[in-house]
Amino acid sequence: MNIYSNSFFQRVGDYSVIEKILEEGFKAFYCCEEIFRGKGVPSTFIGIPMISFCDIPLVHVATNNYGKCGMAMSRRWGRARHLEPVLYYPNDKSCQSTKMIIKAADSFLTNRENADAFRILGYAKPMSKPTPHRGKSSDNYAEREWRKVYANPSPLRWKTKAEYDSYRGASGTPKTAVGLPLQFKVGDIDFILVNKANVQNLQNYIMTRLNHVGGSSTSITQQERWDLLSKILVYEDLVHNL
Repeated sequence: MNIYSNSFFQRVGDYSVIEKILEEGFKAFYCCEEIFRGKGVPSTFIGIPMISFCDIPLVHVATNNYGKCGMAMSRRWGRARHLEPVLYYPNDKSCQSTKMIIKAADSFLTNRENADAFRILGYAKPMSKPTPHRGKSSDNYAEREWRKVYANPSPLRWKTKAEYDSYRGASGTPKTAVGLPLQFKVGDIDFILVNKANVQNLQNYIMTRLNHVGGSSTSITQQERWDLLSKILVYEDLVHNL
């Protein structure tokens, strides 16, 4: 059994996001990352602009924190766009990697202009969530996350917790996309995962309403529509057959 998937996979909980990705590409958003600083020590929270994927094997598709819909992209496509794997560091401040992360967090809080001193935080995550989330696993390590992180300093300046909260707005409202999306072509897609209730919706969208693919300004061809239909994978069928 492979320990990783042959694809870079972005899972989403809402089917409508699949339609947006197909038309507009993968958009970047600020994510609030919790930095572990030690048992009983308050975490540092940083808003980092990124696009996240994972390479979880399909055999684990039903046992993770993600939704029933998603896009699976070829590893060739991911490498060309410089996706990087996340460093999972222990929730133990005596470990060397954890010490490095804590030092980087201190650098972010004291001098946000010296990005080289804290850039690693964009590609780092504690092995377990310091603050558990109800109804979700606390095992970050199982997520096998890969990221495209937007550098700081840049127009997409990394945010403090207060700045992130201002950007995020009210809970439940959509996040505002930032930066340039990652574009793709039909041939870059390995498969499109969708739950059974939305299979027909996706088929109709591809055949009648999809105008462009992956953020391109070029109109979709009829052959590309048929190719996309052939890439649809049904979540319930997949889980049943695993």
